[in-house]
Amino acid sequence: MLSEKPWKLVDFLAVMTLLITMLLLAVLSNLLGMRGATEAQNPAAGFLVAMSLYGSILVLVHFLVQRHQTNWRSAFGFNSHRTLSALLIAMGVTLIILPVVVGLKLLSTRLMGQFQVEAVPQESVRMLQQGIPLGPEIFLALLAIAVAPVTEELLFRGILYPFIKQQGYPKLALWGTSVLFGLLHLNLMAFLPLTFLGLVLAWLYETTDNLMAPILAHSFFNLANFLQAVFENRGLDWTIVGVGTLAAGTMLGGILIYLRQRNKDQN
Repeated sequence: MLSEKPWKLVDFLAVMTLLITMLLLAVLSNLLGMRGATEAQNPAAGFLVAMSLYGSILVLVHFLVQRHQTNWRSAFGFNSHRTLSALLIAMGVTLIILPVVVGLKLLSTRLMGQFQVEAVPQESVRMLQQGIPLGPEIFLALLAIAVAPVTEELLFRGILYPFIKQQGYPKLALWGTSVLFGLLHLNLMAFLPLTFLGLVLAWLYETTDNLMAPILAHSFFNLANFLQAVFENRGLDWTIVGVGTLAAGTMLGGILIYLRQRNKDQN
C-alpha cells in the first residue's frame, strides 16, 4: 500500500506546467519539420539538449523535495528495507508484460491500418531499426535505459499519481497518469503499449511503496525495446527472446509468490 506523500497542489501544478511545456515544444518541433531532420542533426547536440531537459526535471524535483523539508529517500520510498524484493518484482513483472506489449503494438498497427493511418514507430526506435553509428547508439541507450526511466517515473508515478490519489480520486490517478504518459510520447503506434505500461508501473509503486520498482521496470522495458530494435536491424529473430522472457518472468513471479506465502506462514 502506498504511504502518504507530501505533495501539494503547487507541486502538481509545477509538474503539469513542465509536462505541458515539453508537449508544446515537441508538437512545435514536429510542425516545423525538425523531426524529419533528426538524422541530419548532430547526435551529440541532440544528446546535450535531451540531457539538459532531463537535468531540469531533476532540479525541479529536488526543489520540490527540499520545499517540503524532506529527502529523496523518504519522499519516494527509497529508504524501504525491501529494495531487493522490489527489484525482483520489477524484473519479473517486466518479463511477463513484454509479450503483452508486443501484442498491443500489433493491435495498434492493425487499428491504424483500418483508418488508413501509417503506423510509424517512435523516432528513436526507427533510427535503431535502420542502423546508426555506434556513438549515437550509445547516446540513445544511455538516455532510454538510464536517464528517461528515472526522470519520467519521478514525475508521473512519484508526484502526479500519489497527489491525485490523495485527493480522493484513485481511479483518476491510475488511468489519468497512465493515459498522459502514453500521450506525451507523441506516437499513435506506441500509445496503447505505453498506457498499459503506465498502469503496470503505477501498480508496482502502489504495491512496493518504493519508486525504485517502477524505475527499474521502466528501465528493463526500455532495454528490451532497445535490444529488439537492434536485433531487427541485424536481421535476428526476436520471437524466441519474447517467449523466453515470458517463461522467465512467470517462473520468477511464481518464486516470489511462493517466498511471500512462506514468510506469511512462518509469521
